[in-house]
Parts: sequence; C-alpha cells; structure tokens
Amino acid sequence: MDDPVVDERTQQQGRAATTAARPSAAVAVGYLAVGLGAHLTTPAAERADLLGSPEPLVGPAMAIVGAALLGRVPGHRVLQLMTVIGCFACLYAGSLGLAVHGFAGTDDPALVFRAAAWLTLWTWVPSFVAFATLLPLLFPDGRLLSRRWRPVAVTALALIAVMSLLTAFTDIQPEGDQPANPVAIGLPEPVLAGVQTALNPLVPVLALLGLTSLVLRFRRADPQGRWQITWVGYAIALAVLAAFLAPAPVNVAVTLAVPVAIGIAVVRYRLFGIDVVLNRTLVGTALLACSALVYVAVVGWLGGIAGTTDTVVGFAGAVAVAAVFHPLYVRIQRAVDRLLHGSRGDPYRVVGRVTQVLRDAASPRQALAEAVATLAADLKLPAVRVQVERPDAPPVVEAVGDPALAVHSFPLQWHDDVVGTLHVAHRSGTGALDPLDVALLSDVAAQLAAVGFALRLATDLERSRDRLVSAREEERRRIRRDLHDGLGPQLASAVMALDVATRALASEPARAVPLVTTARGQLQEAVGDVRRIVQDLRPPALDDLGLLGALQATGPGLLAEQDGAPTIRIEGSGTLERLPAAVEVAAFRITQEAMTNAIRHAGARCITVRLEGGPDEVCVEVADDGRGCPVDALPGLGLQSMRERAAELGGSCQVRPGPGGGTRVSAVLPLRGAP
Repeated sequence: MDDPVVDERTQQQGRAATTAARPSAAVAVGYLAVGLGAHLTTPAAERADLLGSPEPLVGPAMAIVGAALLGRVPGHRVLQLMTVIGCFACLYAGSLGLAVHGFAGTDDPALVFRAAAWLTLWTWVPSFVAFATLLPLLFPDGRLLSRRWRPVAVTALALIAVMSLLTAFTDIQPEGDQPANPVAIGLPEPVLAGVQTALNPLVPVLALLGLTSLVLRFRRADPQGRWQITWVGYAIALAVLAAFLAPAPVNVAVTLAVPVAIGIAVVRYRLFGIDVVLNRTLVGTALLACSALVYVAVVGWLGGIAGTTDTVVGFAGAVAVAAVFHPLYVRIQRAVDRLLHGSRGDPYRVVGRVTQVLRDAASPRQALAEAVATLAADLKLPAVRVQVERPDAPPVVEAVGDPALAVHSFPLQWHDDVVGTLHVAHRSGTGALDPLDVALLSDVAAQLAAVGFALRLATDLERSRDRLVSAREEERRRIRRDLHDGLGPQLASAVMALDVATRALASEPARAVPLVTTARGQLQEAVGDVRRIVQDLRPPALDDLGLLGALQATGPGLLAEQDGAPTIRIEGSGTLERLPAAVEVAAFRITQEAMTNAIRHAGARCITVRLEGGPDEVCVEVADDGRGCPVDALPGLGLQSMRERAAELGGSCQVRPGPGGGTRVSAVLPLRGAP
C-alpha cells in the first residue's frame, strides 16, 4: 500500500519545485536577453559565433515550456528536467554574450564580465549532459523504465556533478578553446589529462544507454505513448547523435527539433495531459496577438493621417481593440476548439454531415462506414467503431482507428430493440468523454440505429430471397420427380396396354378386355396424381369455395375420427372474396400449419381461427388453449415456413403466448403488390 505521508511529502516537493521553476525560468530568460543585447552592441569584428551552439534558441524554449507546464502537472520530473536544462542553457548563452562584450578591446574587464566568463566554463555541462543522458531515461512519464536502470541514472547525475566541478574549479577544458579559469585549483597536467581521458567516453556511453531505454519504452508503450515517443523520442535521439557527430549548424537545427516535437506531442497527442491549459493558452496568445495587431494598425493609420501620435490617437486604438475584442474572442475560441476537439462545439454541423452521409450512401453498410469516418474526423476521436448484430449471421463491424481504444459505448436502439452499439475512444490525454461529446454521440447513435435496422432488413431480405430461390428449385425438382417417377411411367404403361389391346382385337377380342381395364385403372391413377400435384400448387377448394369456405371445409378434415378431438371454430369478417391469389394461398397455408401445430404439438382442446379482410390487408389469427410455445424454443420448419410466406408478401407473422395460455399466431398480409 502507498504511504500517505510519503505521497504528501512528494506532492509538497512537487509544489515547491513548481514554485521555484517559474521565477528561475524568468530570471534565466531575462539574463539571456541581457547577454544577447550586450552581444549585439559588441563590435562585429569581435563578436563570437553565439548561434554556433543550440543553447541560445533551445534554452528559452525549454525553460518556458517546462515551467509553464509544471503548473498543470506539478512535480513532473521530465518538466523539471526541461526547466533545469533550459535555465542552464540560458545562463551559458547569456554569459557568453556578456563575456564577449566585456573582453572586447580589453584584457581587464569589470568583475561582472569576468564572472560571466567563468560561468561559460561550466554552465554548459548540466545543460548538455542532462539533455543527452537523463532526458532519454525519464521521458515521457518521469520514471525510469525499471529499477535496473537506476545505476545508469545515478551515474549520469554523478557525471554531471563531477564535470561541473572540474570545469568550474580546474583548468580542464573539455569544450576546447575557452578563456582561462580565474579560480582554477592547480593540479598536475597528467592528472587533468587522465581525468579527462576517463570522463570523455562516459557521456556517449550514457547517451547510448538512454537511447536504448527509449527504444525499449517505445516497444512496451500503448498506441498513444508510442506516438508521443515517436515525435519527441526521435527528436531527442537525433539531437544527441548530432551533438557528437554533426557540424555546428546541423547540431543547432536538429536540436531545435526537440521543442518543436514537444509542441506537436502536446497539441496532437496531449503529452502531459494539458488539454484545458492548452486551450486557454492558445486562445489567450492568439487574442493578444490579434489585439496588438489591431491596435498597431489603427494607431499607425490614424497617426499617419494626423501626422502625430498623441493621446487621442492612442485612445482611438484602445477603442478599436475594445470593439473587436469580443468578436475576435468568439472566433478564436471556435477555431481553437475546432483544432483540439473538431466540430464538437457545432453539433448541428456534425449531425448534418452524418445525415448527409447516410442519405447519399449507396447501401446501409457503406452508410455505416462513411458515418464512422465522418465522426472520427469531425470530432477528432482516435477510434470509432460500429457493430450491428444480425440474428443467425455474423455481426457487421465498421471501424476507424484502433478498436481496442474504443471503450465508451452507445446503444443503437430502434424502438424496443437494440440493433447494435457505437463504440468510441476519448481523445488523447483525457480520461473520459466530455458531456458535450456524450450528448452529441447519443443523438448520432439514434441516427445510426435506423441504418442498423435497415442493414438487418437487408440481410433478412437477402436470406429470404435465397430461401425463395432454393424453395422454388426444390418445388421444381419435386414436380419433376413426381411427373417422371409417378405420372410418366403410369401413362407409358397405359399406352403399352392399349397397344397390346389394339393388336389383340383382331385375333383374340376376349384378351383385349382385361388389357383395356388395366389401362383404364392406370389412367385413373394418373388423373389422381395430376390432381394431387395441382392441389399442392394451389388448393382447388380456394377456387371453388373461396378462402373462408376452403378453410371451413378442410379444417375439420385435420382431425382423426376419434373421441376427444379438439373443437375448431373458423370465423371471417370483412372482404374475403376476390383476394389476390398469393394472399389466398399464404393465408390458407399459414392457417393450416397453425392448426396442425396446435393439434399435433400443443394438445389443444379448442382452436379458434379468425379472418378479417380489410381494404389494404388480410389479418389471420389462430388461437388455441394448448401447452404453448416455450420462450427459448428454436423455431421449426413449420414456424419458419409461416414467417417466410408472410415475408414474401411484405407482411409479418408472429407467434406469441396467448393472454389466457396457449399460443396465438397472428399474420398480417398486405394486398398491395400481391399477385
């Protein structure tokens, strides 16, 4: 368990470091500005190549960024290290500028310039060595990769301390041509040479170990951490290599890539989790810059017209800034929100784009794919995934980004049915979705639910079409088999019998009589087979008696002639005459199948059939008082056949428990479009 006392002490140390970092960064950057100013006033012939090293540019960038971000993440070791590196880089560059200015034209400058020259001897050590060794070890979370890397970090800290002391208080000069050290402790030359020989290899070795740690950290990181390491880690690696191998201009250019990469990681991948601070900083900076431009433009224009820059002109500039301040703020805030959060601040635009994508898509699946891509782009979400469940079929999944990141889910609910789920990932650097995101994604999920339901219908339609084609071919095969195996041989046998009888009439008339009788029986059987085939295609009773009469005539025929048979009541209302042929056959077959199931499987004592013919549809209801159908029972061929017959006409068939027990089969068969 974590010790609360230790945690409190760590937090206090972090707050103290943050409090000290900001004034230290401000003093260091101010000192650098003074040194650069002194350097610019030095005669050109005596100036040093101040920009030959990266410290004057990288120092203020890292000091300011590190100190500013520590306010958001107090105690973060990487930010503390960045601040320290930046401050020492500013001290080195500022001291170099002051020393060059002080020693220009004289060998005995003032004390302040001699002190600046002394600072140039050693302030580069904490900046450069910490940058090359410690920063790769601790980036990006401020902790070592494991305990096994602790000796490397301790060695780096010891090397920084030893090199700083040696360069500050001895004549050792690992940086080459440097001014003489005024406070050097006299040590024998062989000792200094031996120490320098021992220390020189340590920096590249520790830098190489730091880069190795960075590579191992990259391999173990999550996708977001990998992107952060990709930008900043590669920049650090190139800068470290350039410090040892590249010439000065290349070293400066490559080292400048580090703060640029940190900026990209902060803005794009929310490094250090500064979403709110970043938003406000960008808005404030842009607003300040635009206000300053407006003020300068107005004052310059009016001053040019009036020929003076008196108080009235300044007041007019202030009024102009006040007039445009609020419109500028609104527009800049929208632009920054769009940069960080996409179009979340304009939900109507997002919903409108999704609606357009759904409307213009060629198919429901394409609509889902394009809607997912639109959501990810408009809301700047790292991952979006939609999954639509389909009964008796694999789910349909459309995704953008890494699906493992999409941990927030929104159900796609269509009426009382959940047809699928919308999964999204929160933005990098945030731990959850914003309430605005939740509300917007809930509305979009309602739109996607309609597409998911349409995808289900399309799947059902495709399967029904396949089953219809299969059923048609099976029916053709059955009719062919019946005609070939039954009716064909019977007719052929009858023809042969008549041929034999014809030949027998001339010589043996008595023999022809039984042959004709046999042929007659075969033809009667063939006629019966034809009637059976025709009845399977369409019951003749429908043409003779109509739907209601055919059911009343054939319904009792389902019962065996025995005691205890169930009672069947068949009732009809509305218009049931002159129905489309397909509707009549479907209603007849569904009713027959429902009555058969009630008798054979449910043990019903009473079966009630109600038919109602309307102007647009025919409703069929078959209710029984049997055992009922279990909720988890798998539908058999009979139930599937009833549903498919209804679906062929664009209708529906439902099998549900009756209100008083038993089973109720309800079918709705549309009349429009039925043949």
